[in-house]
Amino acid sequence: MKKIALAAALAAIATGVSAQNVTVYGVIDAGFQNHNNGTESYSRAADNTLATSRLGFRGSEDLGGGLKANFQIEGQLNPNTGSMGSTTVAANEIFNREVWVGISGAFGEIRTGRQDVSYAQDIDTGTSQFNNFGNRAINGTAIELGTDQKNVVKYISPTVGGVSLQLGYGSANSAGATTDTAGDQKGAAVSFNKGPVKLFAGVHKTDATATAGARDFVAYGGSYDFGFASVGATYAEGDVNNTNGAKNKSTQGSVRVPLAGGLALHGVYAVAKDGAQSTDGEGKGYTVGVTKSLSKRTTLYAAYTAVDNQANAKMYMAGQVAAPATAGLDTKTTSVGISHTF
Repeated sequence: MKKIALAAALAAIATGVSAQNVTVYGVIDAGFQNHNNGTESYSRAADNTLATSRLGFRGSEDLGGGLKANFQIEGQLNPNTGSMGSTTVAANEIFNREVWVGISGAFGEIRTGRQDVSYAQDIDTGTSQFNNFGNRAINGTAIELGTDQKNVVKYISPTVGGVSLQLGYGSANSAGATTDTAGDQKGAAVSFNKGPVKLFAGVHKTDATATAGARDFVAYGGSYDFGFASVGATYAEGDVNNTNGAKNKSTQGSVRVPLAGGLALHGVYAVAKDGAQSTDGEGKGYTVGVTKSLSKRTTLYAAYTAVDNQANAKMYMAGQVAAPATAGLDTKTTSVGISHTF
């Protein structure tokens, strides 16, 4: 009888596990950098350079009738310190990337929780041919309004003919405040993904009590895989101050050339303008690098980045340690590391 009871219990557990599929996944990216901020050079251990280290759980449950319940829980890892989540201790945000639950079916998918308001903020990542190195350059105030926002409800449409739509709304959860005062966020993005072609366009808006505090953001871009090489480009602009209409602007292009033996050459070129500066507010920079795939999960990388700033510009590129020490200085960064997915 005991053997029968044990077999029944194991069968019940197996049935429960098979009904819900849960995956543990992650990325660990760590390495070393030498950075010159325009006045001095220093070396440091670095992480999250080629890819953002993370630990996550995702899963789904078949509800029948074509419906599924889905979830994702994800937080940033900081390999060199052994910490997880926000690097600001006071924030106490362990799972600081995506934490949402939703339902999907023939209608598409609805998600609620912490997540991107829409894909508008990730268009640079979607077109980059060199992972994080190909993300938007920053000059003065960052253009993007921020990814992985709190209190977001998002709708993702089914993909029809390669076209998909995302609509999102994020509440600031300010009790008793009007929508404008609460700083609510709204976003929309459309994408086309078919064969070697990827195209994206998106908008994002954050409300505020005063006009000067409100922010609007727009981005669009695309990529094409020729086989012997793949290229991508993105343009984005966002408000510095809604009162005078000044906007920060960023344009970047990237290329990847695969070689034999798991090697690939990469290049990134970016131009970013600080709209708060009336003159000499533009910076230009480039990154050249190489990756070596040791397996499907493990990649070695090396990159060199150089930025040339006009007198009032403080541009720095993705993958660099920080902005120049003061406006007008040129910066250089050498990065090496290893990235592993699991």
